[in-house]
Amino acid sequence: MWRFKKDRNLESSIAYICGGLVIAAGVGACLLRGLFFTEEMYPFLTLWFVLCCACSLYYLVGVGAWRKSGGGVGAGAVRGFTGVNGVSEVSEVGQVSGENRALRILLSVPLIILSLYVIHWMCGPLSSQGTMNEMLRWGLYASFAILVCFCAVNLVGRRILNVIWSMLGMTLCLSALLAVCGVVKLPFAVAYSNSAEVSATGVRLAGLMEYPNAFGAVMAVFLLERLFAVAVYYGDPKKSANMLEARSVGLGMECADEERRSRGEEGVEAEQGKAGSTTAALLRLLPLFPYTAALLLTESRGAWLTAACACAAVLLWKRQLIAPLLAAGAAPVAAAALLYRQLARAGLAVEPVPGLLLLAGHWAGALLAGLWLCRRQRGAAGTARAAMLALAAAGWTAAGIAVLLHVRERITGPSSTVSARGLFYRDAWRLAAEAPWLGRGGETWRHSYLAAQSRPYVGSQVHNGYLDILLNLGFVGLAAILLMLLAAGWLLATKSPRLLPPFLVIVLHSVVDFDWSYGLFWLLLFWLPAIALAEHKQKHQSASTHPQSETKLSTHSTSTNPLTNVTTPANPLIAHSTSTNPLTNVTTPANPLIVQSASTNPLTNVSAPANPLIANSTSTTPLTNVTTPVNPLIAHSTSTNLLINVTTPANPLIVYPTSKNPPQIRLRRLIGTAACCFSLMLGVLSFHAAQGEKFYRQAIISVSPSVKVELLEQSLAWNPQSPRTAIVLSRLLSGEQSVSLLRQSLLYSPENASLSWELAERWMSSDHPGAALYWIGQSLRLDKYNNAKWVKAIEGMLLMGQKKLAEGNRKEGLICVASGNELLLKYRRLAEEEANKGGQHNDREFRMTEQADDLSRRLSMFALRF
Repeated sequence: MWRFKKDRNLESSIAYICGGLVIAAGVGACLLRGLFFTEEMYPFLTLWFVLCCACSLYYLVGVGAWRKSGGGVGAGAVRGFTGVNGVSEVSEVGQVSGENRALRILLSVPLIILSLYVIHWMCGPLSSQGTMNEMLRWGLYASFAILVCFCAVNLVGRRILNVIWSMLGMTLCLSALLAVCGVVKLPFAVAYSNSAEVSATGVRLAGLMEYPNAFGAVMAVFLLERLFAVAVYYGDPKKSANMLEARSVGLGMECADEERRSRGEEGVEAEQGKAGSTTAALLRLLPLFPYTAALLLTESRGAWLTAACACAAVLLWKRQLIAPLLAAGAAPVAAAALLYRQLARAGLAVEPVPGLLLLAGHWAGALLAGLWLCRRQRGAAGTARAAMLALAAAGWTAAGIAVLLHVRERITGPSSTVSARGLFYRDAWRLAAEAPWLGRGGETWRHSYLAAQSRPYVGSQVHNGYLDILLNLGFVGLAAILLMLLAAGWLLATKSPRLLPPFLVIVLHSVVDFDWSYGLFWLLLFWLPAIALAEHKQKHQSASTHPQSETKLSTHSTSTNPLTNVTTPANPLIAHSTSTNPLTNVTTPANPLIVQSASTNPLTNVSAPANPLIANSTSTTPLTNVTTPVNPLIAHSTSTNLLINVTTPANPLIVYPTSKNPPQIRLRRLIGTAACCFSLMLGVLSFHAAQGEKFYRQAIISVSPSVKVELLEQSLAWNPQSPRTAIVLSRLLSGEQSVSLLRQSLLYSPENASLSWELAERWMSSDHPGAALYWIGQSLRLDKYNNAKWVKAIEGMLLMGQKKLAEGNRKEGLICVASGNELLLKYRRLAEEEANKGGQHNDREFRMTEQADDLSRRLSMFALRF
């Protein structure tokens, strides 16, 4: 008994630690702009990996303590999965096996992706800095996936997951809406644009993520999660009592727990006939309006479309949810559409007091109308129910028309952003063909799009998460990601189908935007299956703690943590379940303290009580092949029923270790040690990067050149992979030192256009025209649509030729002039080709400049003279 308490307390402690790390991840996602800029994440990642390392050490200490105590993690564990009555449910074995396989895939794929980036980093990628950034990111994602899955199978962790999910969504949503009202100061919460193709009103809500499309997708995720949760709750009144705990998430779940505690056991039966208190119903509907308003204010066509497609896909599968979903969402959507029209006309610029009153009024109206519609729709029947549904459908239709009329030009007219994405995708496919199997390392598109682009567009993001993975890790990495998404989707579809729509939003919207460059999306992607698993576990636990028998006694059941493999009985003191012999139809209670076991003669069918005090032998029933100890108080053996394949301890009061299971313990110790070492390595790596970034920022704001050089040297000492630091420092050093530094940096970024251009400039200022031409060619190959580089290269060769001629070196002087003239011809030819294609995607304004025309005249005059 004391060992059971020890194991459970240790597991609860780990659950609290994991929950604290989940909270830290949510806070970091809010404060660090959705975890987009890796340079901002270095201090957070350092702290994160240090905490993960400490958690791994705590786990190792726990495993050692369990082993020394003689129990082991799996001591007394039931090998099968017990049902409600303590009997194995053979029909669920396949499903449980599938669940375990899906969980293994979900947890192992991030580690595989991390390993692929480590391999690239060690073998020389396109960008060592970018690959290191992706290593740190996937270290975060892999550890977060493990943490949320551990929380999902622990009672304490489930509550933390649900509460933090709701708090994260409301924080992101309300901060954006309050910024619109002028209450919260967020400099980039509202994005402005003069292009009608980008925004119908010129302003779009970007929130803490500072990008409207990504923020809209996040709001769609939280909106659909809550909308389908309410629809599931109101769609089946008979299950409302269970869903108060098993299906509700966040605020609704807390209120349901409070209701149950206030009413006691008798309140459970009462809850099955009504929806619960008004407060609980309002809390369930509370987030729908702000999520919808924030989603509409982003004007993200992709987020709107993917949300609609996700809803349609799931509703075609679960048609019984159509009516409750219409009723639950009609009022919030209509109120949000009205608020959107009013704020759009004001350009998202309202005074704090009127803005807050407007927001509060629409919110209150949406809550009350939504509550009335939901209860009327569920309580009414026949004509009244049809009328309620017609009213709800009218609300949805009116909201849709109001929004679509306002943005009809962006939807029906031609879009330059859509055609630009087509260019990105074509160029990305061509670039991916250069390394199709394993890719070229982290941030491949960001560091090579200038060389791969077929038009002079501006786009350091490929706007497709799958193509980004393909460029980084090839088809191997993309196949692993797709397998992980399939496993996550299977878990959601089988454990909690209501969470499938938000998952589909993430999967679909990543096809048309760079959502996966935000760490927040990966956190949500792993969070959703964890919530589904938590709801599934909670539902079965609720079913086992609320039996439908007349005696209303607690059913003897067990709960198993699949991550720690610890099986604990629901009540180890009183076992009320019974075991039935299916052949003899004899039912015996499972509590060996109340009913003594007996040995039965199968021929005479006479049962004789065994001697519970002296006898140490066992008796076997040949028909059922069940071996039971004669003395249930001191027996160390177990009983196995081959028909149902359940192994149970002979005495549930005294849990004796069946075996120390050394291979299993060694495996867990190996996993814990590996996790600790990886966390420590990534923590050291992120600390070095953080120090390098700190000294770089100090150098940028420094005025003294000597101090700036010293700070930049310290920055490179901490993080020599940063090409940005090397470029800034090279401009402050002398010629040979500068060239040596740039060459050293090229070892970490061999195809960096900026490093090549810096070397070209250094050689153009020296007396080595051959080296200057080589690095000019390298830089222009990596960035051919750059007006400034073409002009400077032509001018540099002309000046070098004039210098050589002035020194009397006629041959080299003429070579330099001829090289400049050749560069001018290439520039002119490329500019004419681009001009013939039209100026739609000429974002970089690539053309023959006036300075280039002046250089052309100078070269012509120079050629006439010589």
